[in-house]
Amino acid sequence: MTNRIPHELGFGTEYEKFVLRDVAKNLVQELSVKSVCEYPSNNLMGDNSEIFSDQTLQITKLSRPYRNTESKSDLVWNFCEIEQQKDPSELINEMLSLTRRYLLIIMQNRRNPGIPLHWVYHVLVGKKWDHGRFSLMTPKPLIRILSKFGKVIKVGYFDVPWFILDVYESGAILRKIMPKSFSESAFGLKKSRFEELPSRYKQYLAHHAYILFDKSD
Repeated sequence: MTNRIPHELGFGTEYEKFVLRDVAKNLVQELSVKSVCEYPSNNLMGDNSEIFSDQTLQITKLSRPYRNTESKSDLVWNFCEIEQQKDPSELINEMLSLTRRYLLIIMQNRRNPGIPLHWVYHVLVGKKWDHGRFSLMTPKPLIRILSKFGKVIKVGYFDVPWFILDVYESGAILRKIMPKSFSESAFGLKKSRFEELPSRYKQYLAHHAYILFDKSD
């Protein structure tokens, strides 16, 4: 891959990773986190844990199947794993056993119009849907589970690029109608102004939501 960021990465994977890096930095500073664990790890953004790499942290990546360990991290997190679970409680319990205090769970946001459009794209091309359960692409069911173990201290939304539908995540059909002015030379990896909107608006526009949880109670 060349250094130049192609359209589909600039408005998809690369952009969401770029914005998430700021979210991660702010959380680490606010919570005084010294160690993080990605569990289970995946490669949906390449090396997901790169979002923490510009900070002085102990970074661990673990994959399932779960193995009990005495080693714990200040914060355990994952990216778009929860919506793939038949039983989200099982994964949450595993994450709780690995953290000293905090969980960060990131999921797709089903309220963004790009999610149903991408489902339609799968239907049109005859491709099996492999992006997880719609019922878990929202914070509400996870908040109900987590509230039994501690306190949800923040629900946030991120990844609202200039082109709201995110032509990369919405499939090849939408990529074809993307204006050339939305190229890297025009915007590069800059946050869109939509990222600064209040959550009451971003919950309908953002491609991802996250839950920050504290088990200290």
